[in-house]
This record gives sequence, structure tokens and C-alpha cells, in this order.
Amino acid sequence: MSVHVDPAREPTIWFCVRRDGVAKNRGWIPDTPVDGLPRAVGARRGDVVEVCVARDFRPVRMGRFDRVFSERARGQVGMEVRYRGEIVRIAPTWMLATNRRFRRVLDRFLKRRNATADEFTAGGGLRAFSARQFLLDGGEAAATELFRGAPLVPPSPSADEDRPADLAQGIGRWMLANLASDGALPYKYWPSRGIVSPADNAIRRFLASLALARLGELRGSSEIREAARRNLRFNLTRYFRDIGGGRGAIVEPAGAKLGAAAIAGLAILESPASSEFLPELEMLTAGVNSLADRDRGFRTFFFPPERDGDNWNFYSGEALLFWAEAVRLGTRSAPTLEQCASTFDRCRRRHHQARNPAFVPWHTQACASLYDQTGRSEFADFALEINDWLLPMQQWDPRPGLPPDLWGRFYDPERPEFGPPHAASTGAYLEGLADATTLARAVGDGARAAAYEVAIARGLRSLRQLQFRDRRDAFYVSKPERVMGALRTEAYDNAVRVDSASHALAAAVKILRPGFQPRAGSA
Repeated sequence: MSVHVDPAREPTIWFCVRRDGVAKNRGWIPDTPVDGLPRAVGARRGDVVEVCVARDFRPVRMGRFDRVFSERARGQVGMEVRYRGEIVRIAPTWMLATNRRFRRVLDRFLKRRNATADEFTAGGGLRAFSARQFLLDGGEAAATELFRGAPLVPPSPSADEDRPADLAQGIGRWMLANLASDGALPYKYWPSRGIVSPADNAIRRFLASLALARLGELRGSSEIREAARRNLRFNLTRYFRDIGGGRGAIVEPAGAKLGAAAIAGLAILESPASSEFLPELEMLTAGVNSLADRDRGFRTFFFPPERDGDNWNFYSGEALLFWAEAVRLGTRSAPTLEQCASTFDRCRRRHHQARNPAFVPWHTQACASLYDQTGRSEFADFALEINDWLLPMQQWDPRPGLPPDLWGRFYDPERPEFGPPHAASTGAYLEGLADATTLARAVGDGARAAAYEVAIARGLRSLRQLQFRDRRDAFYVSKPERVMGALRTEAYDNAVRVDSASHALAAAVKILRPGFQPRAGSA
């Protein structure tokens, strides 16, 4: 919702009084000392007051709209719309709390006034502005300064801070708090609206089963182990199907993916109750085996046939990791190590022909498993090569113009075809980097291990920045129990997805396992 501005007074302070995350009173007022704002706007004890001190107003031509009001600008930049004597100003924190895009806000403004884009261009105007952001409570305690709606996580942890442990602790709490009686976890949740999204994705749901099982094993927790078992049973009941010929697959309305079968199989292999799921495991193994391909390593879809080849960079690594772990654990119908090695060689050749960062984390994990079982240097050498190639894509100061809340994420702005940045990809890359660190140490490459440890420390900073850690991160959330400990998709997109949590948790568990002991506490 936008708030109208009185042009005669040119107010520069946005305030929003919230009670239990719900906006009760909001508006723009003339310049007022921040410390006295709660009393000035009628906040009571227990309320929180969201504040933006607007500054640096500058006009924006319509031809530059998407550049100035980009996705990355959400939560940092405010927008002022002027049309036929009316002025509407939207504060950065309000954009963030409502999780709206600038284009959508402008389109709704014009629709409500029955105005066309051409009419607005002729008779309207836009201004962008920056703002310092604060959070205050009704008791008028000291203000907390925010950056894009959240306190900044510093580049390096404090002496008493354990970032992987804190990350895992929060995600574990979120999963247990949101696990339904039938074992379901929400795939996607919209904090701004307080509702579960109707979207769905089986692979990402099975990632939660896998991550929970690993956390239960790390902690030795019967509660977490039982949660992992219930979640896996729910997911298998919902998606597993016999597709004939002794094969099983994970079937969704849009088809059946190699990656889904592989991740479901991995979740069974690592389940604390794996014996309960042996019939499904045997059929999933047969299903993955049936998609082995002499040229590509793996085909990627059971059906529909026209989608075969999609997502090869993801699914081939997930399948190879499943194969490697099935061999390690002596799974019935598992391929031989030589079959794994020949498929690895096909995947390696194809990656060299068309490199993609999505390939790196899953194939790194597969290589780590195969190296551990065989000691063959080709697996370690390739894993280190692809992680070296990945490292420059991690964003960090002093890249010019990079906001500090984005430090540590992985994104190459020169290669946008590699995909947008988000929490799930950062978590996945850290999973691979944890195994790459172990491999580098195993082959005596201390320089590489140290470089990977720095990248892990930086990635943990990014994930903690995206995590709902306390009420200051969730001041606009009406149902904090649905988000606390979970991760926002990006600093400027507060949607919560289960795979963001699962990849981050899996990475944290690897880093926390005895014997890993990263030396790089500083980023």
C-alpha cells in the first residue's frame, strides 16, 4: 500500500508502527529526531517503529526505470510517483516488507487511476531516493540501524560467534517448528502475506529429508531423526511411483526427473530408518540406472521425452553422487565403481565443452565420494579444478558498488545466463566447497584448502545475513514462528523456500563434523 504525501510540507521521515508484525499506523512526517519518534507517532510499549530517513532525491526518466528500480535496489531505494498533482512515496522498508517489485507498484498506481503508460510519461514523474533505516521500540530504547531492513552481519565473526553452528541451530529449529503431523514441510512460504505458496518442487522437498537426516546424525538427536523419517515418508508417499520394469521414480504433474529420483535415493541411504524404505530404494536405483547414457553420462527426464536434457548440470551430479554413495553402502543393484568412473569421464568432458557453475557442487560431492573409495587422483584433481573456476564468482568487497549485505553470495554479473543469485545456490556451493576443502587437505594442497576456507567463511556470512535470526529481521512478519531460523531467498526477496534452508543446513553440517575444523575464521 502506498502513502500519500503533502507536497506543501515535503516530509522526509517515513514511519510505520507495528504490533506483532502488523502495521497499525504509518505515514510521512516532517523531519523529526529519530529518538523521539515513538512518542511522536503514538507507539506503545511492545510496538516497534520502522523508520526511514529519506535523502538524495533524484529524478528518474521512464527509459531508465528498470535500471534504477532494479531487483537489487529493492529495500535500498524508495520510489516517489507524481501524477496530476498527486504524490505517492513508497519507502524502501515498506517495499521490502510487502515484497513487491517496483514495476508492479507503478502498474497498480496507474491502474487505479485509469491512466496509461503514455499518459503517465506525458503528465507524471518519478523520483528515486535513498534512506537511512532504523528500528525502534515503543519504550523508546536506543534505535537499531538497519541495512535493507535487517542488521548487517559483519564480514568476520566475533570471538564468541560460531556461524555454522548458529546457522544449523536456527534452521533445525525452523524445520522442527514447521513440520506438520503428517511429516510435511512447507515448500515455499510468503512472510509478507503469512501464507504458504501453492508452488511445489519434489527435489527441494527431498533435500529437506536429506539435510534433516544429516543433522540428526551429527547431533545424535532422536527427535531430529524421527522428524527426518516422518518427512521422508511423507515425501515418498506423495511422489514415489512404480513406472514399470522394476523402476521407481518421483513423479510430479510436470513429469519425472532424474534429479528427484537421485535425491530421494540419497535421502533413503542416509535415513536413520533406511530399512523401512528398502523397496523404494531398490526401485529408485533401477530408475536412475535406466537413465545412464553412453554419450551424456545421464539422460535427465523419465518423462516427458521432450524435456530430456533439461537441467543436466544439476541432475547429472546428483545422480553420480547417488551412485557413488550406493556403491559405498553396498546397495543392491548399485553400479560398479568402474561404471561410476566412466560416467564421471563423460560428465567431465561435457562440462569442459560448456561450463556452468550449477555443475560444480554436486559433481564435487560425487568426486569426493569416489576419491574416498578409490584414491584415484583424477577425481580429486577435477573437483579442485572446478572449484577454482567457481571461486571468482563469489562477490566480495572491494567490487565497486556491491552493497555490504550481498557480500559472500555467488553471482557473476558478466554471465547472467548462469542464473540469479539466491540463498539455495550459495548453500549448495558451500556444500561442494566443504568437500573440496577436505580433498585439498587430503592431497596436501594447503594453499587451495586455505582459499576454499575463506570462501566458506564468506558464504556463511551471506547465509547468516539472509537468515531470520531474531525479531529485528522479522519486524514485519505477523507469524514469526513460520520463519524464524529460515532463510530469505535474497536480501531483497523475503520468500522462504525449503531448499534454501536445506542446502545451508547440509553445508553447515559438513563444516561442523569432527575433523573438518576450518582454519579461516575471518573472511
